[in-house]
Amino acid sequence: MSHPNNDEELVVTTAVQDTVAILRLNRPHRLNALSETLVDALISALTRAHSDGRRAAILTGTGRAFCAGFDLKEVRDDGGLRQIQAQQRLAATLTSLPIPVIAAINGLAVGAGCEIALACDFIVASSEARFSLPEVLIGTGMGGGTSFLLARTIGRIKASEFVLLGEQISASQAHSMGMVSRVVEPEQLDIAVQELAAKLASRPPHAIATVKEALRRGLDQSFTKSLESELEEVRVAHFHPESVALMNAFRDRSAGSEPA
Repeated sequence: MSHPNNDEELVVTTAVQDTVAILRLNRPHRLNALSETLVDALISALTRAHSDGRRAAILTGTGRAFCAGFDLKEVRDDGGLRQIQAQQRLAATLTSLPIPVIAAINGLAVGAGCEIALACDFIVASSEARFSLPEVLIGTGMGGGTSFLLARTIGRIKASEFVLLGEQISASQAHSMGMVSRVVEPEQLDIAVQELAAKLASRPPHAIATVKEALRRGLDQSFTKSLESELEEVRVAHFHPESVALMNAFRDRSAGSEPA
């Protein structure tokens, strides 16, 4: 099932289950802390998953952490600018990828690790997972589009509490805030995300891509502009071969259920 990716295999491992790509951050000795090499490998793996025809992707970590943020040993004299730029490239890839990405949080999601999860379409967490954005505690700022995504996900007041205090929260707290889609027992995490991914992969790819893009664009679009965009998207989707087939099948089923 696994397909090693040569120079990337030490930092990102890739497996395929039917039409779902399963990507694992693989630096367990560093709690999967991000390096520039890992970020580039992950962007490449995500892009390849789409180009290879996968219909969904799962992103998780090896060992007891999802991702402990950026590896501080790699911060250079530029104040971490290159790391932030790399993280922003990853966030842009995750939010613009036409296929849905599920973050399966198996343990710690700290700093950039938490921010990566926020850029995914779904977050499913083990009940043992923990989240934190401790940037304020070390005198730095957020990266990876979090200033844009977090408040739009959980609201400004809750985002302020989470970020300004810098305290670690549990998976159940993250769920109650609206940051996490589902919380499951640790032994159920793989099954839960695989079932969700399989369900998403069964949906028409063009419809998934269209709706995902509409949701992303709607974050910074006016209501009037959103109406205009939706009108064009529905018009285009209506004539897509998959849409025509699905609508015809629905009409046939409806006709068959009508009373004689």
